[in-house]
Amino acid sequence: MHWEHCSRIGKESGRDGDLIFSPTEDWDVPLADYLKSYDEKFKKSVLEADWERAWVIADTNGIYGDLYLVHRPPLKSCLHRATLMMGIERSHRNQGFGSKLMREAISWAKAQPSIEWLQLYVFEGNIPAKRLYAKFGFKENGTTVDMFRVHGTQVADTSMILKLK
Repeated sequence: MHWEHCSRIGKESGRDGDLIFSPTEDWDVPLADYLKSYDEKFKKSVLEADWERAWVIADTNGIYGDLYLVHRPPLKSCLHRATLMMGIERSHRNQGFGSKLMREAISWAKAQPSIEWLQLYVFEGNIPAKRLYAKFGFKENGTTVDMFRVHGTQVADTSMILKLK
C-alpha cells in the first residue's frame, strides 16, 4: 500500500548515511486522513484547483517509489503549473526507476493542454536527484537557505523548473 511506502521512505531520509530528502523527520499521517485527501484530489480534473496525479514503482510485495504531480499552490490562477514530487526507497534506487517515472509523468503533463510548467523542489545536497532532474531539462531557479531543519541539520531547498510548452 502507498501509505506504507510513504512511512518507510520518511523513515529512511537522513538515516544510516542516507541523504536528507524529506522535510519531516517522521511520516505520521493517519491512514484515514491520507485516504480521504488523496481520493478527493485524484478525482479532480487538471482544470480544477488542487488536483493530483501519481505514478508508482511496485511489484506484488508493494510500492517502492512514487512520483506525484500536484497543483500547488491550489489557486485557479496557477492551473498552468504543476509541482513534481518523487520518492524512491533505498532498495530500489539506481535501477532506472526515477527516469522511468520522470518520462511517464512528463509525457502525461505535455499531453495536458493546460499545463505549461513543471516545478520541483530538491534539497541542495541531493546531487543524484539534481542530476536526474537536469537530465530531463529542469533548470535551477533559486535556492532558499535554511528552509528546513531536519534531524538538527539546516537544509537548503532548490527550486527547479521545466517549460513544457
